[in-house]
Amino acid sequence: MRLNQYYILLFLIFINVSWAQINSTGAIKGRVINADNQLPLAGANISLKSSPIGTISDEQGFFNIENIPSGNYTIKISYIGFKTEIRVDVWIRPNAYDFLNIQLESSIIKIDEVSVEESYFNKSMINEYQSVSFNRDDMRRLPGSGQEITRIINTLPSVASVGENRQDMMVRGGGPTENGFIIDNILIPSISHFQQPDGRSNGPVGLINTDMVENLEFYSNGFSAKYGNKLSSYGDISYRSGNREKSEGYALLGMGGAGALIEGPINNKLTYIASYRRSYLDVIADAINASGGMPSYDDFQAKLDFKSNVYNTFSFLTIIGGSLYQRDKKGAKEVGEDRYGELKNNQTTIGFNYKRIWNKKSYSNTSFSYSQQSSTANFLNNISDSTVFKNIEKTKVKNVRQINHLKLNQNLNLEFGFDFQNTSIGYNYFRKLPESNPFLKEIAFYEDVLINNYAAFITIKNNISKRLILSAGLRLDQNDYEKINLYSPRLNIDYEVVRGKTNLILNIGKYHQNPPGIYVANDISKVLKSVKAIQYSLNLEQMITPSTKLTISGYQKNYEDSPILPNSNLFQDPTFLFDELRMYNGIVSNGTALAEGVEVLVQKKRAENFYGLIGGSIFNSTFTDYDGIKRSRNHNYGYIFNIVGGYRPKDNWELSIRWSYFGGKPYTPINLESSIRGDEQILYLDQFNQEKTPAYHSLFVRYEKRYNLKKSNLIVFFEIWNTYNRENIETYFYSRGNQQIEKIVYFSTIPVGGFGLEF
Repeated sequence: MRLNQYYILLFLIFINVSWAQINSTGAIKGRVINADNQLPLAGANISLKSSPIGTISDEQGFFNIENIPSGNYTIKISYIGFKTEIRVDVWIRPNAYDFLNIQLESSIIKIDEVSVEESYFNKSMINEYQSVSFNRDDMRRLPGSGQEITRIINTLPSVASVGENRQDMMVRGGGPTENGFIIDNILIPSISHFQQPDGRSNGPVGLINTDMVENLEFYSNGFSAKYGNKLSSYGDISYRSGNREKSEGYALLGMGGAGALIEGPINNKLTYIASYRRSYLDVIADAINASGGMPSYDDFQAKLDFKSNVYNTFSFLTIIGGSLYQRDKKGAKEVGEDRYGELKNNQTTIGFNYKRIWNKKSYSNTSFSYSQQSSTANFLNNISDSTVFKNIEKTKVKNVRQINHLKLNQNLNLEFGFDFQNTSIGYNYFRKLPESNPFLKEIAFYEDVLINNYAAFITIKNNISKRLILSAGLRLDQNDYEKINLYSPRLNIDYEVVRGKTNLILNIGKYHQNPPGIYVANDISKVLKSVKAIQYSLNLEQMITPSTKLTISGYQKNYEDSPILPNSNLFQDPTFLFDELRMYNGIVSNGTALAEGVEVLVQKKRAENFYGLIGGSIFNSTFTDYDGIKRSRNHNYGYIFNIVGGYRPKDNWELSIRWSYFGGKPYTPINLESSIRGDEQILYLDQFNQEKTPAYHSLFVRYEKRYNLKKSNLIVFFEIWNTYNRENIETYFYSRGNQQIEKIVYFSTIPVGGFGLEF
């Protein structure tokens, strides 16, 4: 009751508190560089539309415009011999500023022949593949995301979610292990807390602090040859650099946790930005009666930037996170679970990136990184207190990565490089099998795995004409487990059907990914192969208005060499073993799978005070089991639909909503009679994934208000997750204590609020 009173009081503060707007001006800062060689452009013109305010960039390409009245502006950046760039919906915040990294592309068109049209969707010729971009403001305002990377991406029609209490991503019918992320050219093994050994996330919190993110490019429609060892998607994250002029910070106090961020200059060449966050999610778990589990987490992230001169930039990145999920015996009994225990994770990534500008036509990025992860899962039987599942996993990854960019001429660009990854994994695994299994009582092994991956890649991008762009790439991978060459050709054709309005994009690509390390550790016959996927997609992009874009995509993705069980067995779950860990002896790489679907996305950037998106997809994701039977993969929901919208009539408050609707999750029905007789959950395995939970739908609402103080800003926010308290069922299980089939549901209505202070 006290908690409810707290939220009512907080909401009243939003509505009724009125603070004097002491300072209503802000600033815009940034840097203008040449996209071809990353050199600064001195003397570039930066101007605000419908305003006499403007400036030019200095010798290092930097610019600074201060004392701008708060509001939203359109900014024009121009330079002779380069394509003019228009940035719309740039929000000038009181007592704050946004830093814009502007890359201007060279143009062979004479300046007086260029007709610049304002567009909220700048189509860059730098990236050869279609992507969806999220900037810092996009991440902040999205309701129901908690400013988490995965929940932000989950608004797209190509991405399936599993509910608000998980961080998993299933892209175009793929599993949670098929997605990769890098930050500033540094490989990040995981972006989530509560990570499980098979790639799934067992908690609601991500590792990445989006307040440190400048931009996210997400590729689900195929990706360049420079990205490897993943089958479905890649997220390329850019962390922003610290303030080069003065120290400033941000503090946050919410119902889920607290955090702080600081940034500033150390000297005229060295800047820093760092953050720390700490949860008290166990308080929320008690408040919403989430019995049986008390999750907690903390993380630290920092970035140092050192620019010795125009040609050399060094950056250092560190990300450290820890998480703990505990279910005690009492809590397990309350929810009808027959096991209790804990899931503990710790992960550290340290990386160094060196950016070198060689000349007016080339530059390179070279990174060195080290990652260490430890995961401990230990669960015991609720009645006998004996161990039913234990997995202690320790992973160390060393990575060297170099990407070179070379502009051969006005229309031809070359990107090439190499990637080396050394992975060592130690496993201490134990799993007690069902008593009804007459063949085997348990699986146990203690094994160390060492895998070296070598890769070389090249992409040629050719602007064949003003309307036709062709990108062809090839990636060569080799690992010392298979000891064979894996060739991955990529092709992307982008044709502008109607100038500035309509684009048709064809993408064909072949992708490889190593089999899960834990299967390799238990592979007696050494026959496992890297999984292969070939994706075909055709996409139509149509500009409806300068602020509204329609995208229609159709795709087909074929999997080969996937890990499956070699033969039929009534006691072995035939799960597609690339979706969810199911440890059995004798796994083979004979599996095939097929994912196909159609996606529709309408994006509306903020104009006339409104913004949002409407996206949906219809898809089917299946695999063929050991008996040749086609079955649904674990996340074959069938359809996805999202509506996201926001209204910001003034600069000091904003209201936004998100409504999600997707089909039920496949599950295998439980044989209740056999389960009671055997005193354990027994499934109808011949009906694997033939049933579905009821369709999921939920509404998220967010209200935010800003109060401008003399030298700082107070941000007050309030969110309601699952606003109308929909009972969304995650799955079903057999309760040994109650001797009946019970359901596991996602969170009920969750109020989330807090305060943020920019200083």
